Amino acid sequence: MENEQYSEAANQTVLNLRSVLHSSALNELSELSLPEVEKVIKRVAQVVPAGNVPAMILSGLARLSGRKPTQNNVRRDVNLLFKGVEQALDRAVYGAVFAGPAAVIWGYQNMLRLVGKTPEDAFPEGTWQFYVDYALREDTARHANETHGFDTLLNRHDVRLEVVDRITAWVMTTIYCLHQYNALLENEWRERVYIHLLQEVVAGERDAAQYDRLFRAWEKQRPYGRGRDSSQDQTFPQYRRQVFDRFLQEAARNLGQDQRQQWNELIEVARRTDLPAYQRQMSILSYLEPETHGETRTPIALAHTHIGIIYQGRYYLIPACRPGSTVPADVHTVRTQVANILAVPPGERTSLESLAITRRSAVAGLRKKFSEELVGELDALRCAPVLLNFDLRPRYVPLSEVRQGERGFGDHALTVFDTGETFVFDQSHIFFDGARGAALAEILTREAIAWAVYLHSLPPAQPDGTPVYSPRLAISDHEHTLIAAAPRVTLEVSAESDGVDLAGIQRLRKLLQSRNKNIRLTVNDLLVLYRAVHAATYEPSPQLIDELQAQARRKGSRPAIKVALEALDMTREPQAAILIPVDASPRCPRERLHPLTFEVPLEELDLLTLHEDVMAALEDFRKSARNRTDLYLEFDALQRRYLAVLAWFGEFFRRVKEVAVTGETTSVGTIKLLAHLPTGVQRFLDSFPQRFDMLNDLIKGREVFSNVGAVAPSSSLIRFITAKDDNDKKTLGWGVITDADGIMRVSLRDFRPHVGMLTNVGRRDLAARITQDYLDAYVRGLNTWINDIQRMALASRGMKVDEKP
Repeated sequence: MENEQYSEAANQTVLNLRSVLHSSALNELSELSLPEVEKVIKRVAQVVPAGNVPAMILSGLARLSGRKPTQNNVRRDVNLLFKGVEQALDRAVYGAVFAGPAAVIWGYQNMLRLVGKTPEDAFPEGTWQFYVDYALREDTARHANETHGFDTLLNRHDVRLEVVDRITAWVMTTIYCLHQYNALLENEWRERVYIHLLQEVVAGERDAAQYDRLFRAWEKQRPYGRGRDSSQDQTFPQYRRQVFDRFLQEAARNLGQDQRQQWNELIEVARRTDLPAYQRQMSILSYLEPETHGETRTPIALAHTHIGIIYQGRYYLIPACRPGSTVPADVHTVRTQVANILAVPPGERTSLESLAITRRSAVAGLRKKFSEELVGELDALRCAPVLLNFDLRPRYVPLSEVRQGERGFGDHALTVFDTGETFVFDQSHIFFDGARGAALAEILTREAIAWAVYLHSLPPAQPDGTPVYSPRLAISDHEHTLIAAAPRVTLEVSAESDGVDLAGIQRLRKLLQSRNKNIRLTVNDLLVLYRAVHAATYEPSPQLIDELQAQARRKGSRPAIKVALEALDMTREPQAAILIPVDASPRCPRERLHPLTFEVPLEELDLLTLHEDVMAALEDFRKSARNRTDLYLEFDALQRRYLAVLAWFGEFFRRVKEVAVTGETTSVGTIKLLAHLPTGVQRFLDSFPQRFDMLNDLIKGREVFSNVGAVAPSSSLIRFITAKDDNDKKTLGWGVITDADGIMRVSLRDFRPHVGMLTNVGRRDLAARITQDYLDAYVRGLNTWINDIQRMALASRGMKVDEKP
């Protein structure tokens, strides 16, 4: 029934688009051939089955003067496409089949091509920014990271802060962050654009290769706090700019005069045309205005900006500027205000959690039904782009649990939680991507330490009795009923592990390079490759199966247990379509990132069987005292084939990521030349798309795998969880970070259907155990797999009987 309704809507869309496009006027506009036009029509109709709406929009686009549709036109058209799909499909089919914002935006881009317009011109802030405004707006679309530096460093130096100074340190840090945010963004932009333009200038020169990894070299020495060589009155953005300029001066010392002049001219043009737009795009001095299908980022004037504090269950607002100015608030005034907050006796607590987990599409309608007083107070909170929650959260629980504390209602960019030992930063994906959000967390931690040391030197703070504005946020019974009836975000559980043998992975990478210089596998390549192996081979622990079966005997739990057992049956969907965020900012900061969906071709590689065969052959050779030459030759052939497969995978994955960053065509011809590849792999390469299509990848991806990498040696970042887009088809979110001690921490957010069903029957704990079992099996299996490959690569003809490689 679902497929019939979807097909009917798609067919109607095809007919309507054809009727419009077969007019002579539109044929003249399109730069596509007739077969190409027909192909695009069918693809658009399949992805966005919206009846006659696409044809109406196409006619309007054709009538536009010039090539660039205005941003108002783009948002109007996209919203019309959403409505068209909603009208063409009933709610059940819409939720089960339609791919959401990625499908609509992809369809709109292809419609632009049909009338000869450039899709990139319709999205001046980049496709990703437009996408996140529509598709990463819910509470589950926030990622989080954690730092320990504040308490670790203060404890190391025996600095014991009073609560008033602990809070004041973070309030002042946030105030100065907001005042300096444009400068922080300018640094981000300069570092990327200056290096990229330098690489463009030297492209084709004999020494061009030495500039290829320049940005990576800068990342390794980029400061996140003021160094000992900074001057007393120097801000962090000024210090970082100084360090970068020294770095770049040294890197560009061999530039010729003409090259340097060309470079400077390119920089000046980019600075005038691109920098102000980038600062507007990425500023957190904004609040989110929810609409039915997307969010509008609305700027907040600096003079009206506040810092939100949550303490003893109440919200407070402290101005970020001195009265009547845009000068940062005075630290002594802020300290007194915090003391006044702490002096308020405990009273009735306020909670906005029910609003935070309400779907954003419903919030816009709810606001119209709220009392004027409540709406006014919610609007007051919008002036706080950052909320600081000092109601201590538990430290030793998953980050996704830590972030479930009081956190506003989704209109702001950042919430910071205090655990008493660490600070957790909960960030909206509309404003932050994972790596940049983690970097800001470290910057804020360093600045807060500096403020703490200063505040510790002052006499004790005293309240002066002046009340700090605290919105009542009293939600009436009627309003509670309205909120309870509104749709909510997908329920989740999560798990974490620090059991990955990273040292073993690094040893294996070096060993493989020594065996075959063509094997250039990164740590993340191995994690992703094994994720595909894990998806196809996972078996739940016997204890978990026993508990599920025992729970199934309870009548009320049977439907939830049935769905959970189906989720554990990996034979239903052995191939994992993994969405991997690829950093696009070094080439173009406004593009932020390109999400790449990657399906490891396990069957084509025959990797599972090959792994079993090579390890069995190794054991036969190792244990046998006879026919050792023949047994070794058999093992050697399998070993060479396995190493060739690993070399191919590393090269192929590297090329795919390059395509995702550049958007340019890729040549798979050189990859095909790698020896010993199965015939199935050749067919896979023949079918691989020759051009990266971000939105198509977003539609296909079923889980997110985000690795923010190894932090700087001086960083105190220790945990990270990734965000999930609002498409319910995205069910798993893998987050990976490696701390300064070389410990890799893997997190897994689980949004599969059984999570909500088990939660609703009071067994959320069982859902959490399912997720932990799945993650633990991944980590154990990864370590075993890495060890197997290492043993296989070390084996040699001269091994003695029973000798372990």
